[in-house]
Amino acid sequence: MAYIPKINNMRKKLLMSFCAFLFVLATGLAQTTTVTGKVTDDKGNPLPGASVLEKGTKNGVSADGNGSFSIKVKSGATLIVSEIGYENQQVAANATNLLIKLVTDTKALNEVVVTGVGVATSKKKLAIAVESVTADKLPAAPTVDIGSALVGKIAGAQISTTNGSPGSPTQILLRGINSINGSTSPMILLDGIQIASTGLESLDLNGIERVEVVQGPAASTLYGAQGANGVIQLFSKKGKMGKINIDISSSVISNELLNVGNVNKSKYHSFAVNAAGNVVDGAGVPLSFDGVTGSYLTNPVFNLISASSKANQLYDKNLLWYDHNKMFFKKANAFNNSINISGAKEKMDFAFILSDSRQETVFRNNGDYARTNLTANIGVELAKGLKFRSITQIVRTNDTQLDPTGRNMLFAINNSRPFANYEARDDKGFMTPYFGDAVGVNAYNFNYVVENAKVKDQTIDVLQNFNLNYRLNKFVELDAKYGINRSTYNSRYEIKDQTAVEGAEFWQYWAEFYSPRTSFASPTTGSESGEINERTFTSTFQNFTANASIKLDFEKDFKINIPLKSATLVGWDYRKRETSDFWTYGSNAPDFTPYRASNMAVFNIATDAITQFATYGILVNQHFDWGEIAGVSAGLRSDYSSAFGQGSKPFTFPRGDFYFRPTSLGFFQNAKIANVLNEWKIRAAYGEAGIQPGAYDRFPILGTATIGTQTGLSTPISNANPDLQVEVAKELEIGTDLGFKLGKGNWLSSGSLGFTYWERTSDNIIDRVDVAPSIGIGRQLTNSMTLKSNGIQASLNLNVYRNKDWNWDFTANFSKQKSWVDKVLNNAQLIKTSNAGSSQYIVRAGEKIGQIYGYIFPKSLDEVDPDGVPYFTAAEKANYVVASNGYVVNKTTRQPFASAKRFALGDPNPKFNMSFINSVNYKGIVNFGMQWDWVSGSSLYNQTKQWMYRDGIHAELGLLFIVVLMLYVRLTVQRATLWKMLHSGDCVTFLWV
Repeated sequence: MAYIPKINNMRKKLLMSFCAFLFVLATGLAQTTTVTGKVTDDKGNPLPGASVLEKGTKNGVSADGNGSFSIKVKSGATLIVSEIGYENQQVAANATNLLIKLVTDTKALNEVVVTGVGVATSKKKLAIAVESVTADKLPAAPTVDIGSALVGKIAGAQISTTNGSPGSPTQILLRGINSINGSTSPMILLDGIQIASTGLESLDLNGIERVEVVQGPAASTLYGAQGANGVIQLFSKKGKMGKINIDISSSVISNELLNVGNVNKSKYHSFAVNAAGNVVDGAGVPLSFDGVTGSYLTNPVFNLISASSKANQLYDKNLLWYDHNKMFFKKANAFNNSINISGAKEKMDFAFILSDSRQETVFRNNGDYARTNLTANIGVELAKGLKFRSITQIVRTNDTQLDPTGRNMLFAINNSRPFANYEARDDKGFMTPYFGDAVGVNAYNFNYVVENAKVKDQTIDVLQNFNLNYRLNKFVELDAKYGINRSTYNSRYEIKDQTAVEGAEFWQYWAEFYSPRTSFASPTTGSESGEINERTFTSTFQNFTANASIKLDFEKDFKINIPLKSATLVGWDYRKRETSDFWTYGSNAPDFTPYRASNMAVFNIATDAITQFATYGILVNQHFDWGEIAGVSAGLRSDYSSAFGQGSKPFTFPRGDFYFRPTSLGFFQNAKIANVLNEWKIRAAYGEAGIQPGAYDRFPILGTATIGTQTGLSTPISNANPDLQVEVAKELEIGTDLGFKLGKGNWLSSGSLGFTYWERTSDNIIDRVDVAPSIGIGRQLTNSMTLKSNGIQASLNLNVYRNKDWNWDFTANFSKQKSWVDKVLNNAQLIKTSNAGSSQYIVRAGEKIGQIYGYIFPKSLDEVDPDGVPYFTAAEKANYVVASNGYVVNKTTRQPFASAKRFALGDPNPKFNMSFINSVNYKGIVNFGMQWDWVSGSSLYNQTKQWMYRDGIHAELGLLFIVVLMLYVRLTVQRATLWKMLHSGDCVTFLWV
C-alpha cells in the first residue's frame, strides 16, 4: 500500500517539529532567570522606588516600599541599579536575594531636595536655586541653636542674631526686603509642617539631619500667601538600620564681648575746678556723694560747645574714674549635653534625643538661661506601601535675665560719666536708682534693678507632627501631614518693697520707669512699695496638608519610545493661628514679708487679648522631564483667609520654570571638555508669592476710654482698611550650575559652582499713610508702595583633598543684593521717626530701603550738596574757614556749618556678604572646621559714640587732648566743632562704613 510510507514520513516530520519546539522552549527557559534582591543605602536603610534596569534593554522594575525587587532577565545579564542622590551601581544578575547598597553621591548636583518642588528631586533636574546644608556641615560648637549655626552657610542669605544674649532670636533676610510694615522673616518648616509659634532659637540642633532653603517667590510659590520671604525647611534625624546607636556629646563654651575698638570713657574732663583741683558746682562748692540719697545733689559746671573748653583735668580728686566695662561685663560659659538613641528594623525606625543647654550672660548679675529639648521620631510601616510617622519635640526654657537684650544696661552705662561708682551704696547700705543729673540725665543704676527686682520666665513649647504616606502603586503616592505647635510663655516679675530706700523716694521717676520690664503702677509717691507682674502668652498654630503626586515614565511604564517623564502634584493645606495674651499686676505691697500677689492692695488687668487667623489654599504643579536633558514645570496656587473685606477673595499665585543640561547631549559627552566639565545646567524660573496682612488689619477697631465712671469708645488715630490686598512679590531668577572633575589624584579631585541672578518686584506693600481728615482718622493702613530688589549669589564647593583617612572640603559663598522704593502712593514721602537707640529714615521713591538720613557737614567752601546746590554763596565764604579737623566752621563762633536739610548718609545693608568655610575630617572620628565671614560696606550709625561725644565722655576726647596738647588753638576749634556737630543731630562723623 503506497500511502503507508507517506504517513510515516509525515509522522516523522511532526515529531521532529515538536522536538525542535521543545528544544527552543527549553533553550529560552534556560536563558531567562528571575533575580530578586533588596536595594538599601550605605547605612542599610531601604530605598523605595530605586530603579533596577537590565543593561542594554528597556526591561526594568522599581523597588517596593521595603526596597525589594524581582525581575526576569536573560542569563548572564547585568543590572544597573540607580536612585536619585546615589551613585549608580552595576551588579551581575547571577544570584537571588541580592543585597545592593548604594553609596551617596558626593557631588553637590546629585543631592536630593524637597523644598520648593513638593516631591524629592535631584538638583540636576531643578530649575530653581535650593541651598542645602547637611548635619555634618552644621557646627557642633560654639553654636547651640539652629539659627546661629546657619550663619554664613547659605549663599544669598543675611543671617544674624539680634544680640549676644542667650536665647536671643535670629534675624534672617533672604534676597532683599519684601515688606515695610510686615515681617521679612522666612517661613520655617519642620518635616513639611510650618512652625509659627516656636522660634529657631528654641529648636534642638542635635536633632536636625538636613536644612534646605529656598529664597524667593520663584521657588516658594507652592507656599502661596506665606512664602514671599522664602522658606527654610528642617528635616529631623531618623533611626538607621543596624545595631542600636547611642551618641553622647558634651561641650563647654566660653563667650565674651569683643571690644575691638577699645571703646571706653575719657580719663579727662572739662569741669570747673577750684584751686585744689576739685570739681565744683555753680556755688563753688566741691561735688560730693550724698550718703542719704546715695547720689550727687548738685551739678558740675561746664560748657562743652565753648571754644575755650579744655578737657585737661584728670579724674583724680573728689571725682574718680571708674572702668564701667569691667564693672558690668564678664566672660560667660555655656554647657551643652546631649544623648541620642536611635535604631531601625525592617518595618520600624526610632530616634530619641535629650539635650540640655545652660548659658550664662556676659552681663554681670543679669541672670541666666537654660533650655531642655526632648525629641521622639518614630516611623512604622502599617501595611505594604502605608507608612506612619510621629515626630514629637518638647522644649522647656527657663530664663532669669533681668535684661534679656542687655540694651538697658548698655544705655545706662554709655550715658553716664566715668566718676559714677555703680558699686556705691547709701548710708543704710542700699543701692540707689539714680546718681543724679551730675552723672548723666539717662544714667540710671542697673545694679539697683539687680538688687530690687527678680524675674522668672518659663516657656513650654510642644511640636507634634503626624505623617501618613501611602504609595498606592508605582504611579500614585498620597501624603497627609498634620502638625500642632503650641507655645506657652509664663512670666513673673517682682519688684521689691523699696520704701526704706531714700534714693527711691527722692528719684521717684527712675525707680519706677527704668526697670528692665514694664511696670504698670503710676510713678507717684508711694509707688515704690512693691509690685508683682504676671503675664501668660499662649500661641497655638495648626497646619494640615494633603498632597497627591502622580509620576509617569512614558518609556518605562507605557513602552512608548520617548524619554518623557511626568510628575504631577496636587495639594491642599490649612493653617490656623490663635494667640492669647493676659497681663495682670498687683501693687502697693504690704509691710510684712514674704508676701504674694494676693496680699497686694491694688489689682489691675493690663492686657487681655485674643487673636485668631486662618488660611487655606490649593495648589497644582505639573513637571515634565525629557530624559536627562531638559525639563519644564508650571503651576499655580490660590489662597483664602478668614480676614474680612478683601480677605474673603482668593489670591492666586502662578509659577513656571525651565532647565537645560548640555552635558547630557551625546556630542558633549564625547567631547574632551567632558573630561573636566561633567555637569552643566542652565535654569530659569518665575514665580509669585505673598505676605498676608495682620489678623485684623482689614477690620476697623475702636479704642476704649474711661469717662467718669463709665467706659466710652473712641476712634484710633491710625486704623485698619477693609480693602487691603495681600502683598505680592514677583520674582525672576536665572542661573547656572556646573560640576568639575579637576584631577585624578587626591588633591582637587572635584568641585561645583552655582550662580544665580534674581530680580523682584513687590507690589501692594502695606504701610500707614495720612488720609483726609473727613474720614475721621489720621492714618490708615494702605497698599501704598512698590518695592524693587535684585541681586546675585554664588557658591563654590571644592574637594581639596581626599584619601582613605582624610577628607578636606572647602566652600565659598557670595551674595550681593539691594532693595529700593520704586513707587509711593501719590508720590508721598513717608517719614519714620526715631527714638533713642534708633535712627530716622524716610520712605520715598528712588531711595534705598533703610537709608540713614541726617545733616551733612561740608569740608570745603566750594562743596555742593547732593542736589547740586552750593552750600555757600561768594559773599558767605568770607565768614567761614576750614578748621584743622577738615570741617568748615564759622570764623566768629568757631562752630561747624551744617546743611539746611537732611540727606541720605549711608545704607545699613551691606554691599556684599562672603563666607569661607573649611571642613576637615579624619576617619570620620575627628572633625575640624573653620569659617570666616566677610560683611562689606554696611553703614551703621554709631549712636553710642554720638551720646558719648555729646556728654564729653568718649575716650577719644581725652586722647585728642594728649595728642594736640601743644597745639591749643587747633584743639579748641576741633573740640567745639565736634560737640556742635553732635548736638545738631545726625552727622557723618558717627557713621561707620
